[in-house]
Amino acid sequence: MGRILLGCIIGKAPSQMVACYRVLLDFIHISQYPSHDKDSLGYLQAALDEYHANKHYLIDLGIRNHFNIPKLHSMQHYAECIWNFGTTDNYNTEMFECFHIDYAKEGWRATNFRDELPQMTQWLSHQKKVAMFETYLKNYHWTEVEREQEEQDALESETCPGVGLAISKKPASPSQPLSSIVSKHRCPSFLHHLRVYLNRLLPRGEAISCTQLPHAHLPFNQLDVWHTFKFSLDTLGNNVDGQKGIDLVRAKPGKGRGDVGDGRFGVIVVAQSDEAESTGLQDMKVGRLKVIFRLPDSIPSMMDDATAWPKEHLAYVEWLTLSKQPGQDHNMYSVTKAIVQPTDIVPGDIVSLSTIHQSCHLIPYLDPKLKLGTTGLPAGSLPMFWTYVTVFFLTIGLVNLLIRCFGS
Repeated sequence: MGRILLGCIIGKAPSQMVACYRVLLDFIHISQYPSHDKDSLGYLQAALDEYHANKHYLIDLGIRNHFNIPKLHSMQHYAECIWNFGTTDNYNTEMFECFHIDYAKEGWRATNFRDELPQMTQWLSHQKKVAMFETYLKNYHWTEVEREQEEQDALESETCPGVGLAISKKPASPSQPLSSIVSKHRCPSFLHHLRVYLNRLLPRGEAISCTQLPHAHLPFNQLDVWHTFKFSLDTLGNNVDGQKGIDLVRAKPGKGRGDVGDGRFGVIVVAQSDEAESTGLQDMKVGRLKVIFRLPDSIPSMMDDATAWPKEHLAYVEWLTLSKQPGQDHNMYSVTKAIVQPTDIVPGDIVSLSTIHQSCHLIPYLDPKLKLGTTGLPAGSLPMFWTYVTVFFLTIGLVNLLIRCFGS
């Protein structure tokens, strides 16, 4: 729900109301971090202060008469409680049901149902002592080698959060003709960018000029195509909650008549260099994933050195244009469709699948001044609103940064 809640009111509500809802979502998201420090708690307090600075606007509009709500009041104590007692991950209103099972139901079943309270207390004491003894035995038999390996794994996880890619061994559409890929995936400039990519792989002195490139012959006419792949992301790089998030990205053609339909083509963030930010947009580009493929194992007509031919999975991406600054109230970036070149070439590129940082989420957006008729807007012209999901929040299913988009 957090992915779309803020996007639903952009353009429909006053700026102060948008800011109030934004900082509330920020507070909810930051409070669920599985790991905190002084900086993150400072962000939490800043979000709370901004909420108090804008909440009066909801009273002025008559939406609420007051904010004497227990859950909203409890926000005052989050930062202090996290500092004193630890993070709030895995905390919800159902946690006491587990205590009820352990402390009441299981203890009751262990009694003879007569004078049960002392028996339940004694049973619970025994259970805790057994658990403590099991922990002692585990640590006692833990060898020094295992201890050093555990410390090394923790260090590597802390300094270099792992990002794993999972893709099926067999392609979803093997040996697809190039013409079929262009039509099914609706990517008219795919062959052009494929020629550019292959031309970059040629040894120095053998690459052809840009004027000759459109007429260059491709040494193959079929490619193996995949439709989906997954990210496996560590939680803040420290495995505090022992869980990993999964981010699914699709480049799947539609199932319409003649295999031509809308399809599902995910919006992604691609790192342009090793210096790209892990949670920001520096050295990042945004685009729509159109094709996931892999080149043939060998192409002797293109190059003699087979080891120079990339064996990894590749992706064809059509770029979008990202604004330089986010919106003042909602902190979202505007994104427009890239301008098509005079030669009718859609801006795009062939990139390694490993450079794709994460996926994005699209949210419909309409200008409040726009008046729609009974038939609505033409296909493909609907302005869109998309959200940028960071590695940190993805593992707990939350949104950190929302990006505004006016292109389909």
